[in-house]
Amino acid sequence: MSGGFTVPPKADFDAFAALLDQQSDHFRQLTQWAGKECTDAHDLNGLLVLPVMELAPRIAAFFTQKLTVCQAGMTGVAGKARSTSQAYLDAERTNGSNFADIHTQAFGQALRGFPDLGKVPGLAHLGDFDDADVVLKEPDPAGDDTAKNISYQLMLLGAGTDPGAKGIQATALPSTTRGIGNFSGELLGMGDKLYRYFTGQSLVALLFDPLVGNYGRLKYLHEAYDQLSDGIYTVTGTIRKGSVRLGGQWQGDTATAFDSLMFGWSMGSGGIGDAARIVSDAYRDGYYAVCLLVQVALQAITRLVNDEVKQLVETAAGDAAIEAVGGGPEDPVADVVAAVWTVYKIYKIINRIVTAVEEIMKIYEDIKRAVHKIEQDVHGVIAAFQAPLDLPGTIHSLVDDVEQRGFEFEKNGGWSPALGVTRIAMLPSP
Repeated sequence: MSGGFTVPPKADFDAFAALLDQQSDHFRQLTQWAGKECTDAHDLNGLLVLPVMELAPRIAAFFTQKLTVCQAGMTGVAGKARSTSQAYLDAERTNGSNFADIHTQAFGQALRGFPDLGKVPGLAHLGDFDDADVVLKEPDPAGDDTAKNISYQLMLLGAGTDPGAKGIQATALPSTTRGIGNFSGELLGMGDKLYRYFTGQSLVALLFDPLVGNYGRLKYLHEAYDQLSDGIYTVTGTIRKGSVRLGGQWQGDTATAFDSLMFGWSMGSGGIGDAARIVSDAYRDGYYAVCLLVQVALQAITRLVNDEVKQLVETAAGDAAIEAVGGGPEDPVADVVAAVWTVYKIYKIINRIVTAVEEIMKIYEDIKRAVHKIEQDVHGVIAAFQAPLDLPGTIHSLVDDVEQRGFEFEKNGGWSPALGVTRIAMLPSP
């Protein structure tokens, strides 16, 4: 030590630079994950969840942009660490052990009021240059049993979530196939023809078009962002451990600038992790809210099919008409509506069906509100990507979090991503 400052050995500069090269690779991995797994919402193509399908690529783009900045930043700081180490070494060779702090400006100006971590006793021993791997596992695109059960219920009702299935199972299955699903499909097929004849609207389109979409994709996105957040927290914790290990051995103006710069990178990227956690929670909450409402709607549709639609078909043509679907008269509807008395009874049933459909539409409005809540939460995260931050009032609180709760304090419980997301503003320019 000379001139009131301490310089770490060259081996530590090199180890730290190598560590940041690894973190750059991890950020590249996370960028690719966000660009692929967090973007994919192609099968949320139903009328009710279409806003999520359109929003998913937009919010993912914010993450890929910021994570790309972090990737480049780690490579840049690694190079600065190596060049600073060499500058110290060259000065020592020239001047012996008496050399002043190297003012390379490589690390910029320290944040106002930022402490010199090298002056905190024993701090360097808390850190290390060990990498922590980031493991990302692709979620199940079908979600869980909840989403799979919805798909199964739709099948039993005779409607498919695949737009190519045309919504009517009976048109795709052989007429000899029996069972609840096919029977319901035949009821819907006949009932749809009658309903369309008297109202000009497709009963199937009213009931099932809004329900198209793989609701399991919402849970998929929840898990994709959850893993993204966890991976970012892992990298930021590693950055903190490495920078504290190096900075804890280093004193002087350049050392303080280094501490401040790395603090900005670790906290700023941690804010990206917070943003990912908020989006993950939004998709999770939306998934369970939407699935619950869809199941309520399906129960109402099942009652409608088993009661009013069945009565409609039986009244119009009798039980034999059900057997005729796909194999009887070319247009049984034209035959059965000829009798005025039959038409009167049909109109009464149609009115009951219209009332039931209106009640189901109210459930669909609730689903829209649940989807809108997802949109609101995600737009809040988008706003946080550009939000300002009171840096002087935040620095000491965050330094205390590291000292009291460890390098991965975001993972240790009690951390609020909603408050921490504004840390994104601390990201330095690469």
